[in-house]
Amino acid sequence: MKHLLLIFGLLLPVCTFSQFKESFSGVEITSDNPWEGAVDLFTINPAGQLEFVSPSGEAGEAALSIPLNYSGRMSWELDVSVDFKTTNSNNARIHVYTDDDVSYYIQIGNNTNQISLYAKEGDKSAKLCIKGRDNLIAGKFTSVRLLLKDGECWTLYTRITGESSYHEEGSYTMKYAPVHPKAQIQILCRYVKSRISVFYFDNIEASEGESEGESGGESEPSPEESSDAKLINVEQISSCELQFAFSAPVDISKASCTIKGLGDAARLFYGEDPSIVHALFPANLKGETEYYLEWNNLFDLKNGTLLDLALNIYTDNEPEKPEEPADSDAEPGELIFNELLPNPFTGGSEYIELYNRSRRPISLNGLAIATRKPDGSLNTHYPLTGTKAVVEEGGYVLLSKDVEGVKPFYFISSPAVLYEVKLPVLANTSATLVLFRKTDGVILDEASYSSKWHAASIKDPKGIALERIDPNASTQEISNWTSATAMAGYGTPGYQNSQYKKEDNPATHIEPPVLASDGLYHIRYQLNNPDYHCRSYVYDLNGRRVAEIANHQLLGLEGEVVWNGKGADSMRLFTGLYIIYIELYNYRDGQMVRYKKPFLIQ
Repeated sequence: MKHLLLIFGLLLPVCTFSQFKESFSGVEITSDNPWEGAVDLFTINPAGQLEFVSPSGEAGEAALSIPLNYSGRMSWELDVSVDFKTTNSNNARIHVYTDDDVSYYIQIGNNTNQISLYAKEGDKSAKLCIKGRDNLIAGKFTSVRLLLKDGECWTLYTRITGESSYHEEGSYTMKYAPVHPKAQIQILCRYVKSRISVFYFDNIEASEGESEGESGGESEPSPEESSDAKLINVEQISSCELQFAFSAPVDISKASCTIKGLGDAARLFYGEDPSIVHALFPANLKGETEYYLEWNNLFDLKNGTLLDLALNIYTDNEPEKPEEPADSDAEPGELIFNELLPNPFTGGSEYIELYNRSRRPISLNGLAIATRKPDGSLNTHYPLTGTKAVVEEGGYVLLSKDVEGVKPFYFISSPAVLYEVKLPVLANTSATLVLFRKTDGVILDEASYSSKWHAASIKDPKGIALERIDPNASTQEISNWTSATAMAGYGTPGYQNSQYKKEDNPATHIEPPVLASDGLYHIRYQLNNPDYHCRSYVYDLNGRRVAEIANHQLLGLEGEVVWNGKGADSMRLFTGLYIIYIELYNYRDGQMVRYKKPFLIQ
């Protein structure tokens, strides 16, 4: 039986209020807002855009900034364009959060014209958090949108002129949250002396998420917030399922629906068409109870407008008890062990990652994990029913006894796939893990792992996860497992492994060092097989070794080796021509790859 829910209080298509807006409609830079900095170097052109033209024959930086107040839920938007080909040192940076300790900035342009999000803490080198698509800033105005949720999760969107909707470039969860309520937003133009560079900016807006309870009654959206898709009604399908009806199709691919006290919906899916959305929650809604509900990252499917919604709902009577979910119908080999951490860092927690290599969603209900005894029987069964998780086709789920013992040590790509459940103790040296259906005991996958599966160069495996190389190869094939790479943080919980081997892996390829905007030299590579170890040195033209870049470093199948440009004496090498030598050795098959080429240190 469906129950129509009473919606009251707050109903906002965009649950934010604008703290700062700049369209450069005035005569002077400071006509509408008190910009500070190199005000005399910027102009407002006839098109009503902020314009900066770099001085001829000079290199440097020019910046404008304005103070802002910050909360844990923010959004920044702007339009930007340049009339030159950007490089790693000739680009713009939009510092959206800057204080004495940390700075987050959107970098507009690099050698491949990307728009990306970086973080810089103190004197540390800048960290790439979200890497954008190539050719995002190339002669056209590009709209950029950055969202901050819960003071820690950043999501970057872009829309190139001609695109009908925003494209999500990626998300990043930081390990530390901004603590200062006041900071600033800054526009920074970086230019070189070899060309005249022209930058254009327009429609800059910073909005702060509305705190719960700040709006006392119904509110009509302003014209600029309006959208084709509007929420029409909400119905309760069962104790834990809601149905939302919208006036037009919506995009739920990146959306989350949260009820205070219940948490995020465990699953979102369409009804009869994309204008009907169902949300399945991990706990039951009580009758005659008021709930506060939020939608985030929900978009109009047609025009890409953000439809963040916040509302109060009231259940008018006790809903029917839902039927118990059916046991998983997973078949052997569809859900597999993909990554294991038996020996965590001190203070950390063990974890097991499962991967769905089937062509359909798979529920964990009715499944269990156990270790196998020496006599072949199973130890205590640990059911996975409590997760209420559904693993999508090609998706991952991360299981741990304490997810807070995983998050501080590894990059978390998708917190939604981390589940805290009771699990068997994973022996550091070796054990046999079994994933099976509880109803009939059918085994889905079995892994008899060993610490000997680690790469030969790993002397202390503490905190280093074992990664499956090829998800389609045998679980018990020793050569199908190896150590997670240092560049991936020694583990990839909940997303693709650093040692993942595609069916069409390219031939080994090494690119020459490139000086990036972070002041470091980046050496990109692609390898034809996993488990390559790298030694790399820099020589001067007299053949003397002046720097060590890597010494038996375990590499992933693709990535970057990064060097700070310093020699053995920890001093930056002088500008000039040098020789880079790279030696790759594969302990599995004995393959050796050598690379030796001259390059310029700037």
